[in-house]
Amino acid sequence: MQRISPNCLTCNVSNCLLMKQCEPALLQSVQSFKHQYFYKKGQIIFNQGDPVKGVQFVQSGLIKQELTGQNKRPFILRLCGQGQPMGHRSLSANDEQPYAASAVEDSRVCFIEMDFFNGLLRKSESLRLALQKIYLKEIKEAENKLVNIAHHSVREKVANVLLELCEVYDYKNHANGIRIQVDRQEMADLAGTTKEQVSKVLAQFTREKLIRFRAKHFKYLDLDGLHKIAEGEEKEAAMSLAV
Repeated sequence: MQRISPNCLTCNVSNCLLMKQCEPALLQSVQSFKHQYFYKKGQIIFNQGDPVKGVQFVQSGLIKQELTGQNKRPFILRLCGQGQPMGHRSLSANDEQPYAASAVEDSRVCFIEMDFFNGLLRKSESLRLALQKIYLKEIKEAENKLVNIAHHSVREKVANVLLELCEVYDYKNHANGIRIQVDRQEMADLAGTTKEQVSKVLAQFTREKLIRFRAKHFKYLDLDGLHKIAEGEEKEAAMSLAV
């Protein structure tokens, strides 16, 4: 872990919550209370149950947030990409981290001490409201993920994971595709299934020309087709034909 201290005013991460919601004078005050750390792939940022010391923002790279249940198997809650916050669900230094976070790829993460961040929220109503929207969005995503795991087929689960990766890596049609650092086991932990099932469904999607990939380079993804599968339209169509 390498510690550096870049300036928020010259940062190029335009979707960062602080950059979008704080005035320049307020951003300038952040410098004395913010540090940036470099994490290598696989390195732990914090563990589930660690004391909350502050709030983090991903400056570059990709972070996975995961829970470990009684069976000791990890379940990935979400992938956190550039500009997204972590540790913001607990705004008290007496709280514990509800999940673990580790680097999926080499990443830079900005850290702001908890007391100072709470002061920012008191000074900036727009920052406080934006954070509330993030809370609500994450609750909705968690609810949807529970439904996916409980009721969706493996095809639907894997389609959802691919769409999540497209969003995180900003996939665009007619571009050069995306190179992901998420391995098959991590995809399985995101979907709530096994690595073998993920590989099987990826092979099916390839035969159906929904995706085209080699190793971790996804050269093409049929977003419309994947959305139909993820939303259960494929199952509904099969049921209507059977009637």
